[in-house]
Amino acid sequence: MKINRTTSSHDPSGRKLFYVHIIMFLLAFIIIISRRPDAILNPQFWAEDGTVFYAQAYNNGILNSLLSPYAGYLHAVPRLTATFSMLFSLKSAPLVFNLIAIIIQILPVTFLISSRFSKLIPNINYRIAISFLYLVLPGCYEVNANITNAQWRIALLIFMAIIAKSSHVLVNLFDLIIILIGGLTGPFSILIVPAIIFLIFATKISNKKLNDLFYLKFLVLICTALTQIIVINTNQIGQERMSKVGSNFLSFNDVRKILEILTNQVFSMSIFGTNVTNYFINVLPDLLYIILNITILVLGIIVSVYLLLKSPLELRSFIIFAALIPFTAIALQFPNITLFEPIGVGARYWFNLVLAFSLGTIWIFHKAYSQKNRIGKMFALTILATMSIGIVTDWQHPAFTDFKFAQYADRFMELPNGHEMIIPTNPEPWSIKLIKH
Repeated sequence: MKINRTTSSHDPSGRKLFYVHIIMFLLAFIIIISRRPDAILNPQFWAEDGTVFYAQAYNNGILNSLLSPYAGYLHAVPRLTATFSMLFSLKSAPLVFNLIAIIIQILPVTFLISSRFSKLIPNINYRIAISFLYLVLPGCYEVNANITNAQWRIALLIFMAIIAKSSHVLVNLFDLIIILIGGLTGPFSILIVPAIIFLIFATKISNKKLNDLFYLKFLVLICTALTQIIVINTNQIGQERMSKVGSNFLSFNDVRKILEILTNQVFSMSIFGTNVTNYFINVLPDLLYIILNITILVLGIIVSVYLLLKSPLELRSFIIFAALIPFTAIALQFPNITLFEPIGVGARYWFNLVLAFSLGTIWIFHKAYSQKNRIGKMFALTILATMSIGIVTDWQHPAFTDFKFAQYADRFMELPNGHEMIIPTNPEPWSIKLIKH
C-alpha cells in the first residue's frame, strides 16, 4: 500500500529503530496472549500439532518424518518445529509449538516496521497502525498461536518477503530463507505465483522497474511451487483432491451459496466479526437478514472492484493471492461447499482475504483524506469505525478444553519402553498416539 511521500515521516534509525522493534514485539506478544492466555499458561497441542507432527517425529524418528507429506503436500515449518521440540520434554513440547507459532504470528509486524517497507509505505506511523490492525483482526481464532494453522500467516510472510525492498545483504538472505522454507509449508507458493506474475506484468505496463533481487526471490518461489506440485501429483491424497476439480458444474444455487459465504466470511466478518455476524444469521428475521446481506455484498463488491482497479499494484496483487486461497479450497471441496458456511469454522481460509479487505479500506480512507474527498473519507471512516465492533466482540478467543496434558505427559514418561498411550487433544475428539522408547 503505497503512501504519498509528502505525508511521510522519516524512519527511526540505529538504536531508536531497535527500540521500536523491541517495543512492537512486546506489544504484539501481549496482544496475542491477551486474546487466548491459555496458549502460554496452559499450553496444549492443537489438531495436527500433536496428532501428526509431534507424534510422527517421536514415533517414526526425525529423519523419517521431516520430508513426509501430509494432506497431500509438504509441511516444512511444522516438521522443523516438531524436530526442535524433541530437545525438550513431552510436557514442554506444546509450549515450544505455541511460542514458535506466536513468533511466526509476530514476524509480519517485524517485516512491516522494518526498512524493507519504507519505500512502499514511507510513513512508519502508518506501518505501525497497519501492524496493530493485523494483530487485532476479528475472525482469526483458528490461526492464533498454533503451528498447524500458522501456514496461513507464513503465506502472508512469503508474499511480504517477495515485495519487500532492502539493500541489506543479511535482510535479503533472511527473506530468501523465509520464501524457501515457507514455500515448502503448505500449497500457498502455488497460489502466490499467479499473483506475482500479475504484479510483474502490471509493473511493466506502468513503466516501472523491479530489481534483480525480486526476480531471484520469484525464482525461489517457483522452485518451491514446483516441488509442492510434484508432491501433490505423486501423493495419493493429493491426487484424490485434484481429481475433484472440474468434475461438477456450478448451479444457480451454488453461486448463491458462494456469494453468501463470501458476504459472511469476508465482508461481514471484516466489519462486524464472528459473534455479530452469527447474530445476524441466527437472530434477525429472514427478510431483514436478506436485505442486510445483499447490502453488505453489493458494498463489498464495489469496494473490491475499486481496489482491484485503483489501489497500488502490491495491494492488488495481495488481494488476488488472498482470494485464490478460499476459492481454490471451495473448488477442491465442491460440491460440498456447505463446509464453509458456519461462521468461524474454516476461517483460516479467509484470513488473508479479510486482512486484504481491511487494508484496502485503510487505503481508501488515506486516499480520500489526501485528496480531501469528503464522501470517500466518510464512507471509509464509517467502515473503519464499524470494524471496532468486530475487534472488540472477537477479542477474547475461547480457551482450549483442558485435557490435563501435563498429567498425561508425566504418566507417559513412567511407561516401560514399547508401551503406547493415547492422549486426548484439541479439538475433540482428536488424540495423540505415542509409543514409548
